[in-house]
Parts: sequence; C-alpha cells; structure tokens
Amino acid sequence: MEQQPVDLLQGTVPEFRRAAVQGTYDHSRTAFVGPRPLSYEPKDPAVKLGMRPMLVTPGALKSGFLLVQPLTSSDRQHTVLVNRGWVPPNWKAQWRERFAALQPSGSVSVTGVVQGSESPSGFVPANDAAAGDFFWMDVPGIAESFNLPRDTPMVQVLVDETTRSKGEQPSCSEGVYPLPKPIANVVQFSTMPLGHFNYAVGWGCMSATMGYLAVKVLRKGKR
Repeated sequence: MEQQPVDLLQGTVPEFRRAAVQGTYDHSRTAFVGPRPLSYEPKDPAVKLGMRPMLVTPGALKSGFLLVQPLTSSDRQHTVLVNRGWVPPNWKAQWRERFAALQPSGSVSVTGVVQGSESPSGFVPANDAAAGDFFWMDVPGIAESFNLPRDTPMVQVLVDETTRSKGEQPSCSEGVYPLPKPIANVVQFSTMPLGHFNYAVGWGCMSATMGYLAVKVLRKGKR
C-alpha cells in the first residue's frame, strides 16, 4: 500500500492497486449496498464521539450500508464508481430529504484502492437493481443501474487512522459519515490467503501426526 496512487481515469488499473481520481459526485444516482455491520472499530476519538448515537442503540450497527456513487471528471469524459464507506441505515431512508444536501457539490479528490465485485454466498439474496436493493457489491450491476458501461471501475475510499487522513476531500459537511475502511484492514485482507495456508498446513501436520500415532497404537495392540 506504499506505492503512489495512479490516476484511475487514465486507463485500466488492477484490483487492490492504489488509485486516485478527481471529479464531481452525482447525488441523484446512489446505491446503498447492504445491510451489513461495520467491520472494524474506529480508533479516532472524534469518530467514536460522532458515532455515540449509534453505539448506544442496541443492534444499530448491524444494519448499515456501503454508500456508492458515480464521480465524473471535470471534462465530463470519464466516470468511475466510488465506494465512499459505511453509513447508518437512516442515510438510505432519508437520503433525498436530508443527507444528499450535506454532500460535497464541487470537485472532490478521492484516494483509495480499486475494488472488484464480491462473491456472495448462497444465503445472500439476489440484487434487485430496479428496486434499488443491492445486498452484495456487484460493480457491473451497480454501474448498469446508473446507466454506465458495465466495465466502469470502482475505487474504494480508505482512511489512514494513524494520520486521521480520509481519502475523500472534501467529504460530508456534517458528522463523521461516510466511514471509509482503514488502510490497515485492506493490508490485512491482502495477506489473509497466506494466513489460511499456514493454518491449513498446521492442521494437516497435526492430522498426519495423530494418524501415525493411531496406527502405531493399533499395531501394538495386535502383537
């Protein structure tokens, strides 16, 4: 994650590569992906204070959404999708009446990583773009619902909790939302396959050892 971000508007960028983009959000086209829990505990004291109403409400954190919007370059030639981060459930219910007006109306600078589609399990409902219901992150499907090409890329906004630097400037003018995913969480995710491999090797060795001991005991019993 230490590499310099590349301009997402200048060509194809692989998934998980750091990317930057500048443009204007279209607040009339919005997708709320979820519901889903907030997958991490914010470390910033200001963020925790801003989340206090959510933290004291039982079960509230289990029903939030990821906010996705299209962002178009100043020359109107390029558009990308932006996963701006996690928002409470009332954002979806009151988007047009309240929260859309609090979002940046001019040029916005976004820095994050290129994000692909999720692979939902069999227990996750199918998305219904016509109804505006996205239960899992389907990048081509969301792009199509915005009348954009299916190959429109998506960038996921990140936050550096060490410097408290949010990868979206300016952001919402009120409160702490949207809450982007911390950079450390993305780095941890990228190393998970190796962790799973080591875990599997460990259990494999243990199983082999137990099998050897079992065979040894059985042979001894037959003597």
